[in-house]
Amino acid sequence: MKKILFPTDFSETANNAFLYALNLAENQNAELYVLHAFQYPMVNGGIDAVVLENVYDTIELGNFENLKDHIPFLRKIAEDNGFENVNIKFFIKEGMISFVLPTFIEEEKVDFVVMGTTGNSGIDKFLFGSNTMNAIKNLKIPVLSVPNGYKYKGIKNIGFTTVFEEKDRRALDYLVDVAFRYKAKLHCLNISKDETYDVSTLNHWKDYYKDDPIDFSIYSAEDYIDGVLEFIKEEKIDLLTVVSRNKTFFEKIFSPSFTKKVLSKNIVPLFVIHE
Repeated sequence: MKKILFPTDFSETANNAFLYALNLAENQNAELYVLHAFQYPMVNGGIDAVVLENVYDTIELGNFENLKDHIPFLRKIAEDNGFENVNIKFFIKEGMISFVLPTFIEEEKVDFVVMGTTGNSGIDKFLFGSNTMNAIKNLKIPVLSVPNGYKYKGIKNIGFTTVFEEKDRRALDYLVDVAFRYKAKLHCLNISKDETYDVSTLNHWKDYYKDDPIDFSIYSAEDYIDGVLEFIKEEKIDLLTVVSRNKTFFEKIFSPSFTKKVLSKNIVPLFVIHE
């Protein structure tokens, strides 16, 4: 059975993304692992070891109580939205989220991660901060980020950014399966600054996927960000997918200017797939 990891800091942002995690867990017939990570405060020397141990015990107990108090709330969200059959497990770990996640993912054999983002909290900085690409690459598994305030309304149109390289086909095949599961349309986007693209490869892809729910779009735009935003609007994209291997496009789509526009407008969740 697949495993989906949902890190939470008990915030409204995280709660908002929880519905996405539940829906994906049901769609993928997966277990949903809810993880809360916390850090002990930095303490200067000179404090008695016994006192310090008591402080740490109190902090750990407080975080455990927070998680325990939050469990009924999350289960109610699941029940109120028809996801009471999703198998949910809860975990609490000490450490920075950027260190906890890779270890937890490896130990528990997690398949992909769902998290909420605003750009302000520790989780958000881990995903959208200056070390974004390195962090995501180190996880080695797909990551779905849900902007704060984005209300789940189903998945009818899935966007997939591509440069028509053969290596993109593995991710596209995976998304075709997702599209069939959701009875959704898959939209492939290629952005060309000078209106040129590999016509033969595009025609080959169209022929290969002729029996699948896929549309292919070529957008001409001087700026990648504007092209993607126009694509999202025109095609009514519910989920935008990026392959991290496409370095140039990946860097642009996770640039501060793009993420600021996406997050400020609550445009669409971003799904990062690895090669």
